[in-house]
Amino acid sequence: MRRHRRRRANKRKNLAGAVIGVVAALVLIALFVRGQRPRRAFDAANCPEDGRYAAQIAILVDPSDTLTNVQEDSGAPRVLELIQNGAPETAEIRIYTVGQAGRGNTGAVLRVCKPAHPDDVSSVTGNPQLAERRYRDEFLAPVERTLDALLNVAGDSISPIMEGMQVAAVGAFQPRAADIPRQLLVVSDMIQNSRNLSFYRDPVDFGPLARTPDYGTLRVDLSGVEVSVFLLARRGRAGRIQGGTLRGFWEDYFLDQGASPLARPRWIMVEG
Repeated sequence: MRRHRRRRANKRKNLAGAVIGVVAALVLIALFVRGQRPRRAFDAANCPEDGRYAAQIAILVDPSDTLTNVQEDSGAPRVLELIQNGAPETAEIRIYTVGQAGRGNTGAVLRVCKPAHPDDVSSVTGNPQLAERRYRDEFLAPVERTLDALLNVAGDSISPIMEGMQVAAVGAFQPRAADIPRQLLVVSDMIQNSRNLSFYRDPVDFGPLARTPDYGTLRVDLSGVEVSVFLLARRGRAGRIQGGTLRGFWEDYFLDQGASPLARPRWIMVEG
């Protein structure tokens, strides 16, 4: 009996040792493979220097009218939520403002790429603590600060939304030949107000606009771009314009620019 028990105990020890050996071997193999894999270089914005982004996202902010406290507090978090849940790792994100774009400034207010989420970083092949700091301090924090600052400014006298989309699309969605997901996020009341077209002056009707000779200057290539509109609710005359044919106008416009899917933007109300 004792000899039988010793044999069973030895078998268990041998099995446990074999399991530990296999696990150790797998860890060593994983570390070796990780060491052999060529590492991608990243710039100061956490973007891959080879330009191979998993997606490209342009955020166009339109602080053309002073926001309410509720809109200031809810606008940025809702955009951030969409990016956190929907943007893949190494997605390039650029933030523009309508007013600057309408005045000829084609530069992005912020450019940053989304790093790996700390939950997706293994402690065996990576550093979850470092990944968490990078995700929080080098991605979430600057995006949130930029959106908060842009949404907490005095109202602007112009709102050239179409011109702003032209700048964002040309600047953010390059090279055009790249076959990657692209998104345009517009935070605006969607009331176009520029020298070329003003909904305070001109009918909110896409048909007549599309037949005018000047329409070509308001077009933008949104082929394959998914559009989301964070619609800032307005009061008074602006609110009456929003309650009319505004959504239909923009859906016709996005259809004519080639946006997808089915050219219908996702409408997200920002109440207040």
